[in-house]
Amino acid sequence: MRKIVERVNNRGLDGIAITEHDDRNYGYRVKKIVDENFESRVLIIPGREITVKEMGWAEMVELFLPNGSIFRFLPHPSYPYPGDDGFEYDMNLLQGIEIGNALHDRQINKKKVKEISKKYNLVLLKNSDAHTLEEIGSFHNEISLEELYSLTKDSLA
Repeated sequence: MRKIVERVNNRGLDGIAITEHDDRNYGYRVKKIVDENFESRVLIIPGREITVKEMGWAEMVELFLPNGSIFRFLPHPSYPYPGDDGFEYDMNLLQGIEIGNALHDRQINKKKVKEISKKYNLVLLKNSDAHTLEEIGSFHNEISLEELYSLTKDSLA
C-alpha cells in the first residue's frame, strides 16, 4: 500500500478509485488500510467493474462515493454503441462514459463516444485502468467530489 500511496502523491493526484472486477468489498478494504495507516493522505474511492448481464458482454463501473451515492460509467466502450442494434442497456443508469483508457484507448471511437456523451448527458472520463504501479495516473480526471455528488443526486446506494 505504501508504494501505491507514494505513486499517487508523486503523480500529483488527490486520490484514486479502486475498481476490482465484481468485488464490491475489495476497494473498501484498500480504503480502510490507507485511512488507518497513511492518515488519509490519499482519497480512495471504492468501486467495482461489473459485467452487465442485460448486455451479456459490456461492463459498467460503479464508484461508491463518500456521501452514499453511486457514480456509474461505461468503461472502454466499443461496438455496439448506444443506439446501435444489439445495444439494449438503459443509459439513464449512467452518469459517465470513458473517452480515454490507458489500456484500451485504441479501441475507443472518440467521435462516437462524444456523440453518446452529448445525447445522454454523460461526463467524459479518461482513466488509467491501472493494473501495475507504474500505470497509476497515466490517464486521470480533474473532477471534484461535489461534481460527482451533483451527477449522482438520484443514485443513492
